[in-house]
Amino acid sequence: DAKAGETLFAQTNIGANPGCKTCHSLDGSALVGPTMQGFAARAATRVQGESAEQYTRQSITDPNAHVVEGFAQGVMPTFKDVLSDTQLNDLTAYLLTLK
Repeated sequence: DAKAGETLFAQTNIGANPGCKTCHSLDGSALVGPTMQGFAARAATRVQGESAEQYTRQSITDPNAHVVEGFAQGVMPTFKDVLSDTQLNDLTAYLLTLK
């Protein structure tokens, strides 16, 4: 449910972690993490052999697996044990609408 994912993205906190919007912009501006503007297109080509969905899910649950150039490793917390499967699916669906 991309709409539920959009709501989740907009939260200030997710569990004890800062929410997505705290570190990732939607308008291309630089924050702590890469912008989500155009995310779906980049996710589809980021890691050879991985689909956009696979890359997105791994970026949320294991953020140090593929750190975007220009950003520091170890800054983004993992949401592996923070998000339910439904929330992870919803957030992934939303991020893949960001073309």
